[in-house]
Amino acid sequence: MHAVSWEQLCRPRKEGGVGLRPLLEIREASALKLAWSFISRGSLWADWMHSRYVKQGNFWTCAPDNNHSVTFKTVLRHRVVLKTAIRRVMRDGSDTDLWRDPWIDRRSLLDIRGSATHREDRRGLKCSRILRDGVWRPESYRYTEELGGIIMSTAIDPALPADRWIWEPPGASLGSGEFQFRSCYNLIRHTFSLSPDYEFVWCKGLARKMQLCVYKLLLGRLLTRDRLSSFGVAVPDPICVLCSSAPESIRHLFFECDVTWHIWSEQSRVLGVCASGRNIGDIIPVIRGGRGRGQDWFRTARVRLAASVWHVWRERNRRIFEGLVTPPVGILHNIDFDVNAMEIV
Repeated sequence: MHAVSWEQLCRPRKEGGVGLRPLLEIREASALKLAWSFISRGSLWADWMHSRYVKQGNFWTCAPDNNHSVTFKTVLRHRVVLKTAIRRVMRDGSDTDLWRDPWIDRRSLLDIRGSATHREDRRGLKCSRILRDGVWRPESYRYTEELGGIIMSTAIDPALPADRWIWEPPGASLGSGEFQFRSCYNLIRHTFSLSPDYEFVWCKGLARKMQLCVYKLLLGRLLTRDRLSSFGVAVPDPICVLCSSAPESIRHLFFECDVTWHIWSEQSRVLGVCASGRNIGDIIPVIRGGRGRGQDWFRTARVRLAASVWHVWRERNRRIFEGLVTPPVGILHNIDFDVNAMEIV
């Protein structure tokens, strides 16, 4: 995979990559997980960090200083992202700071109002001030009258042992509210546009070597002789080793060479389609257009496409590096053998 950039490889398969995760994004997701562990208070470490650094203050308004450890500074740095992924569920409001905790649609009263102007607002008032007998009563506190509609939408669950945070990042399906690293990673990673042809690469049951060969073909990264020459590599003979009639390029080797065109014609006959294109961008729409024949046919067509690409590339390499020649009928036999084996999976 040396011909493909690391940035390209470190994308999800649906976005044109191979599903690797960059270490920097893994680090950021792990730091966000640490921040979640800190606010959920489910460990001895979280309790100790609270008593050591937050003390009687509030985590959401705590300012980093030189006495804080690197770990705690990392946790503080991820507060903004953390707010977008959590939701507060109340029992009685006694564990939730009225002004500073982001319990109102992932925002705090300080976020909405800008500042606390009344002296009572600096005493760490709890949400129990406006939550009585399992019912919101925002009219009981004068600073929240205009926010009554938003406050009323905050969930209340009297069966909980205490107020709790729910892990609920945007776009994630509703679940138990417990932390999930996958959704955490998706929250911080860079996203790219979807690749329309990913399902032709990552077909279930397809051999990995075939998947990667098709992947590089779609990106135009296979090291054919014309590309090697463009990199400054000395190529003794630029002619295609399959037909010996034209310079070797990706387009010629896979779609214009007489040998490979015979292979594509046979695959088209077996599948009952007319794949007359001169590049893979013409063949894929033909297969996709036959999807209405059923999922079994569609999977077989994708497997045949990948197996054909792989065996053409394998035959090219065998002729160059091993001096072995397999006639077209033998290549077709090898393709059928692999397709039958992979259909059993």
